[in-house]
Amino acid sequence: MYLLAELFGDCPQVKIVETFAENYNEELSGPDIARMTGVTKATVYSHINKLLKEDIVRKAKKVGKTQLYQLNNDNPKSKMILMLERFIVSERLGKLTEKEAVSPQFVRVPQTEQGIELISQ
Repeated sequence: MYLLAELFGDCPQVKIVETFAENYNEELSGPDIARMTGVTKATVYSHINKLLKEDIVRKAKKVGKTQLYQLNNDNPKSKMILMLERFIVSERLGKLTEKEAVSPQFVRVPQTEQGIELISQ
């Protein structure tokens, strides 16, 4: 569900940043991100290095030889990315809610001994 990619273009760095934003409390490995985004591991690691330099992503921990990364929730840039994604999601949900409000309402149809009694509104 690449909302930011729709806005900023379908490029690897946007997909990677958005993956971190969507999983902001999780620790992700390079292969995890590659699988989730469809971006090659080499490209993922290249962009992770850029995001590490900007302090948008931080090294979380190592499991064996695998380095895990996480969105740096203390960084103002990371906070802005999360806010933007949440705003876009809430805007889309609002539009879906409006569409549901316009859809036809169901009419209550009580049952009687002879069958169904229709009620007009």
